[in-house]
Amino acid sequence: MNVAKYIASICALTSISASAMDIDVPGLMKTINKSDDPVLMIIGTEAYRFDTITRGEFEYMYNKNNNISLDGPMSMDDYKELFINYKLKAFDATKRFPDLKLNTYTNEIESYTKHLAYPYLIDEELEKQFIKEAYKREQEYVTASHILIKGVNEKSRKKIEEIYSSLKKGEKFFDLAKKNSDCGSAARGGFLGEFSAFDMVYNFETAAYNTPVGEFSEPFTTQFGYHIVYIHDRRPKAISVKAQEIFFPLETKESYVDSIFAIAKKSKNFDKVAKKYSMKGDAKKDKGHMGIVKNDGKYPQEIVDKLFKMPLGDIQKFKSSFGNHIFKVNEIETAVPLDSAKYEALKKKVMSGDRYEAIKSKVAVTLRERRGFLLNDSIIDLASEYKNTDPVAMSDSLKKIDGAWYYYNGDAVTTDIFKNDFLKFHNSYVRRTVDKFIRTEIAIDTNLSYKQNLINFIYSKVDIDALNSELKNIAKNNKEFVYALKEYSDGLLVYAASEHNIWGHKSTKADSLSKFFRERKENYQFDNPKWVGVIYSVANKDTLKKIKSIAAKNPNLDAFDFHNLVNDKVHSGYTSKKGAWVAGENAILDKYYFKTIPADSTVEAEKFPFVYIYGNESKIPQWHTSVKGKVIADYQKELEKNWINNNRRLYPVVIKEDVYKTVNNH
Repeated sequence: MNVAKYIASICALTSISASAMDIDVPGLMKTINKSDDPVLMIIGTEAYRFDTITRGEFEYMYNKNNNISLDGPMSMDDYKELFINYKLKAFDATKRFPDLKLNTYTNEIESYTKHLAYPYLIDEELEKQFIKEAYKREQEYVTASHILIKGVNEKSRKKIEEIYSSLKKGEKFFDLAKKNSDCGSAARGGFLGEFSAFDMVYNFETAAYNTPVGEFSEPFTTQFGYHIVYIHDRRPKAISVKAQEIFFPLETKESYVDSIFAIAKKSKNFDKVAKKYSMKGDAKKDKGHMGIVKNDGKYPQEIVDKLFKMPLGDIQKFKSSFGNHIFKVNEIETAVPLDSAKYEALKKKVMSGDRYEAIKSKVAVTLRERRGFLLNDSIIDLASEYKNTDPVAMSDSLKKIDGAWYYYNGDAVTTDIFKNDFLKFHNSYVRRTVDKFIRTEIAIDTNLSYKQNLINFIYSKVDIDALNSELKNIAKNNKEFVYALKEYSDGLLVYAASEHNIWGHKSTKADSLSKFFRERKENYQFDNPKWVGVIYSVANKDTLKKIKSIAAKNPNLDAFDFHNLVNDKVHSGYTSKKGAWVAGENAILDKYYFKTIPADSTVEAEKFPFVYIYGNESKIPQWHTSVKGKVIADYQKELEKNWINNNRRLYPVVIKEDVYKTVNNH
């Protein structure tokens, strides 16, 4: 991951201006009341103070992270040193990268702030509403077909409206789906089969559960496009049934089974029919009663699946892999009790995925309504008529649009107030319609109309303002929120700085790795000896003579230095391969050194028919490439160690010992 991808690192936590961000994250991180949360550490200097760490923040980090160590809990003194190193890395990130932009960091930290804030914004009643809705839907299966027109755009909308009009005129759903749907189910007339809660995306599920059996829905959207859904059937989702069975072996004639099935259907006494005709040994006694059938392995899965799909009181014939059956369902238990365990399990599912997005949308609507937000549709419609206007001319066109675009917090946002924001939006929209891949100042969804993009832009402005107001209260009343925000911000900074100082190009540069390795190569010994050296494939006898001459004149050189000397003296006529091998790993060595293949075997390259090998068996490698993974890991540790030591030297840390003594003890 590129360092610039994650962070714009000039942003010391106290120095990012709120104007650079939609959400005033720096302001939120300064809301800790120092009167009841005393300062524990000061990092930096009075002239350029990076951060003041309160006792509460340190306790939050220590108590949260200390229990997840693989080596077990750490003493507070040991953790304190790690904590300081971490904070100094974040500080160093703000000093080292003044050339990077704020955009990515801003986007990341704002996104996380919203993620962190929503659980505080979702009131208990809204949460209960979604959980109870999911619980109710989980008790039922729906069988449906649908028509999908891919894409959320004007073209798709018009097409689905035409199909909807045809349905209302009486055309068959099956035929229209087969002819028009963009889904693979089109060949089946749009048939999707049976599903329940959480099986489909939330918007689709909601449309399906809100449509009566035998009817089709109005057009609606999901991320896949426009849909119309038709509901064939609904049935309770059984968790257990009480049933009876009349059983016949597989070899029983089908005509005989059919005759008994007809008797059972007509009879008002299934017990009597089962007792008389079932071929199970105990049928005379138990009259075919199967007891309570659950999904617990007692009965074969195919039997359970069949019984769970049968309506109450129904009698059906079924052929399984081991017999012929006539079943009757006498009782169905459907609802798993909504006890605390079930509630928490559902809450976990509800508060994630597209359901969570739906909840957040409702929160946004509530925040707007709380502040008296009202959109002026007539002005929005009028502005949309200028969607094709050249951005240069748009400023003059705005003179024809007079009035309030929307109302918020008791104020009318007029053209004079909204002008600059609208021009930014219009310019972004025009540029994006010309080039779908261009990055614009305002986010534009090219699948949506000009009007919808404009409405979404206004929503985003209002929502950010409302969210900032709510966030101030959240931060003021919830210290853990602020601590978590600071932790994430530090994490972004440390990640970027670590990639730059430890994991990135610096730690994989061949010259640096080679130097690091050569200074401590004895630390990287193989478990067993290998042939360590250089294999030369040579084009002609003259070049071979030169290489052999260098070897004769320098008999005590190790393979590393010999390889460098040959490279310096002989510039062409050969290729070389350096490293470490055992028998069976290199054909040339197997022939010339290990002699495990016949001497007359052809292993030489056609253009380089002569071979010279220089090396010996050893446990000590000569090149870092032979043990590259270990060398990189150790080199990164060395880089981190040096970075930490340098940070400790450059940036002072003041610890208030009297406050430190009260950590987790006040």
